[in-house]
Amino acid sequence: MLHISTAAQYGVPLASTMVKLSVFSNVVWAGREHDFHRIINATNVFREQAPLWEQAVSLLREWDFGLSDVVIEEASFTNPGSAETTKHYVPFGMHKVDDREAKRMFTLESSGTQGAYVLLSHLLPTLATGGMAVIDELEADLHPHMLSPIMDLFLSPSTNPHDAQIIFTCHATEILNLLQKPQVMLVEKDERGRSEAWRLDSMKGVRKDDNLYAKYMAGAYGAVPWV
Repeated sequence: MLHISTAAQYGVPLASTMVKLSVFSNVVWAGREHDFHRIINATNVFREQAPLWEQAVSLLREWDFGLSDVVIEEASFTNPGSAETTKHYVPFGMHKVDDREAKRMFTLESSGTQGAYVLLSHLLPTLATGGMAVIDELEADLHPHMLSPIMDLFLSPSTNPHDAQIIFTCHATEILNLLQKPQVMLVEKDERGRSEAWRLDSMKGVRKDDNLYAKYMAGAYGAVPWV
């Protein structure tokens, strides 16, 4: 994001357009968000926008995390190293087995469930307004099969009526099965630690109907670790 703002200051047309968009991101000054604060921040987003909350819960049920529902309640927490307590609104996952239902703090859910919850707090506002989502490590904590339904949110006019866009980094090579060559940018680091990036459609000989995943895994495009 710093590079985009710098480019905009120098009048680069694409960067100037990007800084005018509504941007939602999981990147803070120190990098990707982590830990309990992600859950709190995501919950605050959903509490302020009821329609997005309903959509998030529906998707979490649909995405097979074993949740029958998600509820938000106020809870008190004792700060480490002091007797001071603070109150936060936090989510609880509801799990139903036969006729019994159990509730547990969302921090006890799997990292994949927590990751999807936080990710939706960035993606759904973007889809609702037509802005841009900038996501670092899209696949973090998620099963590779989760990438397809996430991409579908942006590809379907019903969930993306305002033509929102997503820019993301990803180490899961399976994502190449879901993208076309103009949508892919590869990054490679040289022996001096400098990174070079290029769009896949800028390479000669890359066909529209190529199996991008298979060719990348075979090393045809470069941008693979030196082992």
